[in-house]
Amino acid sequence: MDVNDLINPLRYVNLKEIDPQSINRMGEGVFPEPGTLDHLRIIDLVTKAYQGVHLPTFGHPIPQSTRSVTATQTTTEANLITASNNETLEILSISSALYFGDSLSAGSLHIYSANDATTSPFMDLPEIDNLIVSFSGIVYGHVVDLTNTNKATIAPSPLLLTGGESLSIKTKNAPSTGDTLTWKILYRKVAQ
Repeated sequence: MDVNDLINPLRYVNLKEIDPQSINRMGEGVFPEPGTLDHLRIIDLVTKAYQGVHLPTFGHPIPQSTRSVTATQTTTEANLITASNNETLEILSISSALYFGDSLSAGSLHIYSANDATTSPFMDLPEIDNLIVSFSGIVYGHVVDLTNTNKATIAPSPLLLTGGESLSIKTKNAPSTGDTLTWKILYRKVAQ
């Protein structure tokens, strides 16, 4: 079939005479001039490459973007991670390990936006010490079974940070004088 066989009917037909029912699928029925096809293919490739890196992936992570970072806590509050502008991060797990004799007692996770530093906690951690001492130190992540108290804590999923937001933890007690508590945060990018 010649390309002109497709172009000519649209070129010489008044738009009022086109029946919308004859267009079977969205995006079809527009036929460019033959000389522009190569340019359109190049634009299509550039657009797809840009979308693959810069546009949201509708909840799917960006391949090979899983990373681990650490943050330190010396007082009752610590900033764990901040998303850059135009970036969305999915937090997979937060873990730590207490030094012998330290007790944080209780804690909570907070998300602060770039413009507002007064937010309520989104997750309370009333038994943070038990969580840190057992289960690989995970305080946020997969299902955690607290067999010693016959309770189970299920972390909400997914936990997303968008451009400029920060994730922090507040605890009732600070680590012992001179101690630094190290938090490990596992995350992946959903959009950048």
